[in-house]
Amino acid sequence: MNDHYRFFELQNNIKMSGYMAASMLQQLSNAKTIKQLTKNDLARITYASSLNFFHTKSMFDPWPFGIYICIDYIYVKRINSENYQYQLIWLATNAGNSPNTMYYGIDNVLSTKTKTEVAAINSNLVCNKDGDERVLLISWYRKQPGFDKKKLGLWMLNPKESDIYATIFKYKLVITPKPGLFPVVNP
Repeated sequence: MNDHYRFFELQNNIKMSGYMAASMLQQLSNAKTIKQLTKNDLARITYASSLNFFHTKSMFDPWPFGIYICIDYIYVKRINSENYQYQLIWLATNAGNSPNTMYYGIDNVLSTKTKTEVAAINSNLVCNKDGDERVLLISWYRKQPGFDKKKLGLWMLNPKESDIYATIFKYKLVITPKPGLFPVVNP
């Protein structure tokens, strides 16, 4: 019985991390004169949104729970009915020991994707009119080498990996960002 509760709790925590990241993403620029988000903004958002499970810096090395958090931010803006601007930003706590030293990747140049390619990523990213923007947030936990499910309080159930990156829990959320937040810049 304990494993079922713990599974639900872990799934709920990663879902809440996604919602917290979305909320912070929309609110962070309220106090800034330059509204456009930076990689550093997203690093702080990723870090803060993971504190619902990792109450300390335990999402960083040496990963006492055997997992770390990742959040992907996929931005699209409709150029015309068939083409979209696209930017992928991802952050993970599998390196470094603070938001400033997180492992990350950012597309510094916006690429172009077709409507079909955007729909293949997530159908909710398809926009209704030119100039509309959407962001897909994907929050997930990934296993570290030497992962032991007992560190998460699981005794019988074994979390299944959903991809080659050893992802064990994942949540996706699509939002319409405030104008001017994206594309993200890398200072």
